[in-house]
Amino acid sequence: MNKLTIKLVVWHAIVMVLAWWMWVSGQKAQFNQVTGIDFRLPSLGAFVLLIAVLVLGYVLFQQRRWALTTAGVIGLTFLVVFGFHWLNFVAIGIFTLFNLWSANRVRREVVERKIMNIPDTFYHGLTAVVLGLFVMTSFAAYQSPLLSQIADANQLPGQTQVFFQQIIDKAVGNKIPAETSVQRNQVVNQFASQAFQELNKALKPYFQFTPPLLAFGLFVILSGLSFIFIWLGVVVGMILFWILKKTRVVKIEERDVKAEVLVI
Repeated sequence: MNKLTIKLVVWHAIVMVLAWWMWVSGQKAQFNQVTGIDFRLPSLGAFVLLIAVLVLGYVLFQQRRWALTTAGVIGLTFLVVFGFHWLNFVAIGIFTLFNLWSANRVRREVVERKIMNIPDTFYHGLTAVVLGLFVMTSFAAYQSPLLSQIADANQLPGQTQVFFQQIIDKAVGNKIPAETSVQRNQVVNQFASQAFQELNKALKPYFQFTPPLLAFGLFVILSGLSFIFIWLGVVVGMILFWILKKTRVVKIEERDVKAEVLVI
């Protein structure tokens, strides 16, 4: 087994460990009324490390075929954690396309540049990888027990009524004739309860569509935050690349290359 093969095996093994860590810790994520979804710190840490290591491998090995093998490794851990459901295979297929896109962008940045710009290369590769993993996360959320419970309950979460109470209190609370604040709160709570019940009646036929809508909403939210994860991945990737250079695992050399020119 030559050195390149050993490096590839180690890289795939690290990707598998980080993916497993991310999916298992991500199962403990919960929804809350402040941020919408409460991710665990270990899951976020594993996510950032995974995307950085993944793109770092594309920078080092520069072969598109490794996008298929790494997608297979990440997909296998995803299936083991979340089950062999047909939706999970669809998610893996979508992620594989994003992964190929990432490897292709990285290879183009490395091969076509005369002077290597490692941060820019990481940025281009991370964009596709992050979006692909967000798709898989959304598919996992779609199958979560919490979304199924919301759909089966045929009513909005109780926090919705509290939201109505706050809106009514701010809008017309001071205009409600009442001798004490307690009486005014009782009237506000009654109006909020009635509005909550009427809205549940109106939306009851559509609660069956709650899981896909919430899953899509989660993807939209994560996509809006993707720039944070991309830049975190760039920073972590650069640190890893610097460590590899200092330990002489990799090095950058200057070479003469031929270039195509258009002649008229």
